[in-house]
Amino acid sequence: MKKYIIYISVLFAAAACSLDEVPTSFVNRDSYYDTETQCKTSLWGCYRPLATIYGPNFMLMTEACTDIWYSGSSTVDACLDVTPAKPQFGATVWRQGYLGVMRCNECIECIAKAPLADSLKMPLVAEARVLRAMYYYLLTCVFNGVPYYKQMVADDADLLAIRHLPRTDANEIRTDLYQDLRDNALPWFTDGNGLKVRASEAPEHRAGYALALMLMAKMAMWNEEWDQALVPLVQLEELYGDFNEERYPLEETMWRYKNTPESIFEIQHDWSVTDVHFAGSVAAIMTPIHSRDDATGKFLYDGVEIPYLGDEQTSWSALTSTNNFGCFRPANGSAKQENTNYQNTIFDPLPLTYDDEYNVTAGRWYTKIDTAAIRAGEIRGKKIDRRVYYVLGLGDYETSATFNTTRNYGVGWAGPKFWCPGMNLSNDSNNYKVFRYADALLMMAECYCNSGNADGAMEALNKVRERAGVDPITNFTGYESLTAVLRCERARELGGEFQRKFDLVRWGVWYEQTLASTNNSKLRERIKRCHRFYPIPATQCALSSGALSNDEYVAEGM
Repeated sequence: MKKYIIYISVLFAAAACSLDEVPTSFVNRDSYYDTETQCKTSLWGCYRPLATIYGPNFMLMTEACTDIWYSGSSTVDACLDVTPAKPQFGATVWRQGYLGVMRCNECIECIAKAPLADSLKMPLVAEARVLRAMYYYLLTCVFNGVPYYKQMVADDADLLAIRHLPRTDANEIRTDLYQDLRDNALPWFTDGNGLKVRASEAPEHRAGYALALMLMAKMAMWNEEWDQALVPLVQLEELYGDFNEERYPLEETMWRYKNTPESIFEIQHDWSVTDVHFAGSVAAIMTPIHSRDDATGKFLYDGVEIPYLGDEQTSWSALTSTNNFGCFRPANGSAKQENTNYQNTIFDPLPLTYDDEYNVTAGRWYTKIDTAAIRAGEIRGKKIDRRVYYVLGLGDYETSATFNTTRNYGVGWAGPKFWCPGMNLSNDSNNYKVFRYADALLMMAECYCNSGNADGAMEALNKVRERAGVDPITNFTGYESLTAVLRCERARELGGEFQRKFDLVRWGVWYEQTLASTNNSKLRERIKRCHRFYPIPATQCALSSGALSNDEYVAEGM
């Protein structure tokens, strides 16, 4: 991807950013789409808005305002200080989402007309269709119904018509895009042209067959069309094959490992001090707080030295697990015995035990990492989920040095899965794993569960659980309890991957579960049911001359 970056910067300098911009093409249509290289170069520009969306504020929006993570920050998106007049990061998602749509629409139309053989140009058109579906998927997840258009903005008349489009029902958008991907994109990703492959095997790791199938399934599940979702999910299973530790190591779910075989879509980053600067900054809010220790002069991460992370990192108000996600159950008074009345957490048990020091203020013992339990793989008669070591940061698992937050409160930071070794300031060179094969299997389990196929649901679910080193679910006790298990499994496997809020909203439980679980007091004060979706920015509503509105926010007096 490096060789295209300079071209993209020039070609898209004047690109339209939202529905209120002038209808200028982002390249010269009459003279640019003449060669395969030119078509590919313009297509690369369709990716760039995704890199702007998938940043730290999007992490706050999709993960920190849920039942499993919170940020102690008063940053607006972390505590939902969001209204139509103050759309916060929603304004960026809107602007960049429609910038992506605009670029994709232009590429679809112009590349299709290019003087090239169909075998060369139509797979590129299909790729642009997949990316357009990705942008609309994000827009509908964030805003629900949004203006929907698929034509190129060619002149003022087109622009005026688009500016006055009302919301299209999100279910209608998803249905149309499902069909578009099925009929107009998938046929161009074939064995013959080498494009019917896993994402890690696609040329330059571009979006293609795997992402198209994943988006089809995601959109069908939002519409509760379980059988429709299973069609592309079965195709993904045929493509990715057996799911086990040998083929898809759990360690490779860490974002520092780029374009791994399990990947379905990643946000690409590359950064070094002397080379290309194309980086994100999510790791800055996914790494424990750190500072120089006055006594030793060493940099410590919440009290623990982690040499491989380096001394030059910038960390902000990092995400911390809620008590619902991962919390060592505190003892009763002075006894080193767990409080059995304390609510079990999604990650239960944690590899923690009691220290020898008593916290007089809290009225309980300090906690520490139990290295003996880690070596044994179990604690207090239960297997330890291997994902704990990646998803939750409790300290240094080799030395048992425990983060201060974990020692004091029994909870963890976001874990090594999201850390970026050797990060300089906030230049995070990790790739961000947006969709993975494990996600597809859990989606398949959910579809089978909702279709009344308990055996199929447990089979798909257990493939993911077995890689994590925990016992399979074999005792079916009803679809309600199986649904609860599946929802917790998605948290364990995918927590921190920009999806938790979307899942909770899709299930209709976001408000209740977030309100009950968050440790951010400002969020608890501000959260309203209308916040399940972000408002369309008030400036865009005004531009539409009344075609767009935020009725749920108005009903809440906002």
